[in-house]
Order: sequence, then C-alpha cells, then structure tokens
Amino acid sequence: MRAIVTGGAGFIGSHLIEALVEAGHDVTCVERPGAKKGWIEGLPVDWKPLGLEDDSALRQIFAGSDVVFHLAGLTEAVRPVDLYSVNTEGTASVTRAAAAFNGSAPHVILLSSLAAIGPCRNGEALSADSTPCPLSHYGNSKLLAEAVVHAFEDRVPATIIRLPSVYGPREKAVLTLFKMLKHGIAVTIGGWEREASVIYVKDVVQGLMAAAGSRRAEGRTYCLAHPAPICWSELAETAGEVFGRRPRLMSLPAAAANPIALCCEAGARLGGKAAVLNRDRVREISQERWVCDPSRAIGEIGFAPAYAIDRGVRETIAWYREEGWL
Repeated sequence: MRAIVTGGAGFIGSHLIEALVEAGHDVTCVERPGAKKGWIEGLPVDWKPLGLEDDSALRQIFAGSDVVFHLAGLTEAVRPVDLYSVNTEGTASVTRAAAAFNGSAPHVILLSSLAAIGPCRNGEALSADSTPCPLSHYGNSKLLAEAVVHAFEDRVPATIIRLPSVYGPREKAVLTLFKMLKHGIAVTIGGWEREASVIYVKDVVQGLMAAAGSRRAEGRTYCLAHPAPICWSELAETAGEVFGRRPRLMSLPAAAANPIALCCEAGARLGGKAAVLNRDRVREISQERWVCDPSRAIGEIGFAPAYAIDRGVRETIAWYREEGWL
C-alpha cells in the first residue's frame, strides 16, 4: 500500500507512520514548511515539507497513492480564523487534490474530533449520527472539514474518524496533569466526576489502519474510543497509584476559569502565540459528559481497542520516565 500522511511528524501521525513502515507500506509524509521530522527521523519515509496550500503540488504527491491519512490540523491558534484556514481549508485542498484523479482517487481518511459534534445531550452517548452542536471554533472548523469531505463524496472515497481525548507516549497535554499528580495534587476546571471517552494512541493507529483496509469504511463516519468511559478522577487516581500517592483533587468552576482564560488570550495575542487556555476550551472542558459509542467501528471495520485506562496510563507514565519528561 502506498500511504500519504499529512501531519505525520506530530503526536498521532508519528505513531501511525511507525506502524505503516513496520507493516511494509510505502509512506510519504506531508508536513508544513519548516517542520522537523522529530520522531520519524531516520525512518524510510518520503518527506514533503510543502504544506497544504498548493493543490497542484498535492496532486503530484497523491499520484499513485492508495490512501491519504489527513491528520494535519490545529487544535489551538492565535486567531480563530487560523483554525478554519488549516482545519477546513486544508481539508478542502486535500480533497480537491484527491478528486483530480477521475475515478481513481485515493481513499481519504479525515481525522476529526468529538468537538465537531459537541458534548452529550439528553444522556445519550455520541455517535456518528448525533446532531452536531460544537461549542468552539475548533469544533466548528472540524465540522466544516467533515462537510467538505461530504461535498466530494461522489468523487473521493472517504472515511471520517472522530476522536475523543487521545493520550499516550509523546503527548504533552496530559503530561501537565501527570506532573501535578506526581506531586500529589491536581486542579481541573469543573468537577472531577465529569465522564468522558478516551483513547490510547496505539488504539487510534489500529483504528486508522483498519479503516484504510476496509472498503466498507468508505463513505462512513466512526467514533473511536475505548468502550469503557472514565471519570477524570479515575484517571487521576490511576496515575496516583503509579506514583505511590493519593492525590488531592481540586476543582475550579468555569465562572472562575473564564477570567483567567481571557487573560491568557490577551497575553497570547501580545506574544503572537496560541493561548494555553482560552474561553472556548473552558466551555468544552467544563461539560459533564463527552462519551461516544465506538460499536459501529468495532462491528464494521474490526476496530479492536486494547488499552483500558489502567494499562494505558501505566505505559504512558513509564515512557515519560524513560524519556526524562517526568
């Protein structure tokens, strides 16, 4: 199989490329100009730091490919317009380039997010058929990217993969939480009993490769997650056990977090960087339930999540320690 991976030097992309190379596939990585190879340095991968703006260049790269894993995207940005430029317009460039092959377009797999449909409503788990109601510019930019894929469905075989929170080796967001827990304390926005689906990065990779190998996946949307949702307190307590500590868990109400987020946004604009915390993020974090149903992916494409929270957290912390991150 000849596979293209956009955003392949990132957290999920690097794990995917390693798995594709190990399976013997021919891999090309499309990254933004100036990007570093990072975790995929030394792997037999065709490196194309060209970005997603040039449809003609993408068509040349896509020629003869079987699958395009479109992972490139932003989760945070200095300005909301940048999220749409990368997440939505970048997806449009990818699908236009794939559509140029007149009936022999590669299978495009779009990595999307539960943020595109918003949190659970009326107690029901989120699914591919849930009515979208995103709470953030990020979520809306991903929903529009999905709409782009649907607009090309008569010319491009495509699969949409929606992910919840992803954790594992190389991921830095959960690292901040683990650093706090190592010292016996942690703070979150909203209550610690908020319920969520999560997924370990190796399970994401298995699901992406399963979708790539399935004709049934074409034209379908799947949620990938471990079937057992967690409360955030469960994750914290599991990590605390690894550290040999019983952590003190503290909560910050959303109403108190919003002024802090506003200050972060102002400071980030002055520094020309994306805010670590913004009001959109506060709105998403503080929701009571982000739980999705992965049964369609399990039944149709052979998605086989193998990492429950205990195993995933322990392997992640072990890797952080080996790398000197923790």
